[in-house]
Amino acid sequence: MRCYGYDETGRQIIDAEATVIREVVKRVLDGDSMRSVVADLRAREVATSAGRPWTQQSLSRLLRNPRLAGLKTYLGEVVGDAPWPAIIDRDTHQQLLALLDAPERKQPHATNQRKYLLSGGFLVCGYPLPDETGTGTNIDGKPLYTQPSNSGKRGYVCRAGSPSYGCGRIRIAAESLEEEVAARALARLASPKIRARLERAVGSAKDGAATMERVLQAIDDRLAEAGQAYARREISLVTLTAIEAEAKREQKQVRERIAQAARLQALPATTPEGLSEWWVDAPLERRRELLALVLDRIIVKPATRAGASQLDLDRLEFVWK
Repeated sequence: MRCYGYDETGRQIIDAEATVIREVVKRVLDGDSMRSVVADLRAREVATSAGRPWTQQSLSRLLRNPRLAGLKTYLGEVVGDAPWPAIIDRDTHQQLLALLDAPERKQPHATNQRKYLLSGGFLVCGYPLPDETGTGTNIDGKPLYTQPSNSGKRGYVCRAGSPSYGCGRIRIAAESLEEEVAARALARLASPKIRARLERAVGSAKDGAATMERVLQAIDDRLAEAGQAYARREISLVTLTAIEAEAKREQKQVRERIAQAARLQALPATTPEGLSEWWVDAPLERRRELLALVLDRIIVKPATRAGASQLDLDRLEFVWK
């Protein structure tokens, strides 16, 4: 799918769309909210390059795009000047990034989320549940969510209510668990065998980066074609929804491979001492990225002793990549 503001080749500016971009940029830098800008674009029936109404997310992605400033990227990083003309200058691009990434624009829950190393699917519930036959057991398998205790201590829980509707019976303290997971993950990353496997993966990731970008482009094109077909009433809403669901699944897989390549290439020193020193000062998101290289998930089983003050390692089942 083409970038808004440029033609299908990506080399020529579409003047009408460039005018919209410059208008939006000025309004955002002048203090207008993304919500109000999007509402105005929708009211004026200004559509995206795919013919869809703008959202705050799609507009934010566009405004962050280095392409608008005449910059080319590789794996999400700016690597130099681009052969196409810029729609906005680089100073304006930097002002936009600084504004859009300002801490005060972040959602409140995002700040809380970053306090937890293992949020986002690393932990799953291991509470035993009867299987379909009634003769054995399965684990609950629902993701654990972050939730402080009544005393304010950080923890992870299996929620009985929305959004997961889990068992509601699993809780584990965050601090000691995160220390244990970090120690095991760092030791694993320092292993020559694991390091050799990761280095082979780096080479494969580099070789396949261009292919993955083309795959993403093909998926975007397929989505755009489906949207246009639906607009022409050539396919039903059910068919469009199915196409979009499959495309999103494929996009997620490809983007994870691209992200994996970037994480692999950013690996720090691999001795136990070097990794430990890096870990102490690394931002939480970088720690999580490093962890994702080797850890698939941890199954947390029920506590065997109520009120235990120390981490019970028997509760943990590590599933490594």
